[in-house]
Amino acid sequence: MRKRVLVTRPEPGASATAARLKALGFAPIVLPLTRIVPVEPKLPAPPGVYDAVIVTSPNAVRHIPAKLIDAFHTRPLYAVGEATGSEARKSGFTNVRIAGGTAVQLADLISKELPAGSHLLHLAAVQRTKGFADALDACGIRLDVAEVYSAEEVSYPTDFVLNAIAQGEVWGAPVLSERAGQLLAGLTAREGIWQAFEKTTFFCISQKVATAFFGVDAKRIFVSAAPSEESVLELLLTHSGR
Repeated sequence: MRKRVLVTRPEPGASATAARLKALGFAPIVLPLTRIVPVEPKLPAPPGVYDAVIVTSPNAVRHIPAKLIDAFHTRPLYAVGEATGSEARKSGFTNVRIAGGTAVQLADLISKELPAGSHLLHLAAVQRTKGFADALDACGIRLDVAEVYSAEEVSYPTDFVLNAIAQGEVWGAPVLSERAGQLLAGLTAREGIWQAFEKTTFFCISQKVATAFFGVDAKRIFVSAAPSEESVLELLLTHSGR
């Protein structure tokens, strides 16, 4: 019998991850805990003042308005991870610089390639991790932020969740962001639902993401070797016994 895996990331990523899981022999259950909503960006300064652009997720790239792509497409674009960089290239950016899969690695790459005094624009989500701007500021790099999308929480009634998982146990769940971890931890601890998740294993993209599951037995929490979806899915496959 195929092991049942809960996918909670927003669309279109949820369907893509579910397809990959199915191809690997799992039975995915798609239950997005956030939805992506476009936001009209408000730039703090004219486009011409920025030396480079930063994006930290494919969702950010997908929601950059065409007029901003036209304005920035030849300037350096710094991306977190190959998936974000690939999305940027498909959108028309021609000078894409890719860091590893964390904001820390991105800040390190930028500080090595750009001089102090550079002025960058982060095209970001409304909900974002703290500390990135501080890391760049410590290197003398100025960062402005323009929000291009919001990852809004999707809340489900208890009966809906139980019907979605067909009243059965969930073997595992990939957790690909801090916010995803926080929302999933809250869902799986809810009265009337937690019993379906008391044996679930959580496969986290980083140690920081794993901290959301502080009340869960450590034997049911694993952290991938690299901060990427590919590494998380490899981890699932390793622990599936297949």
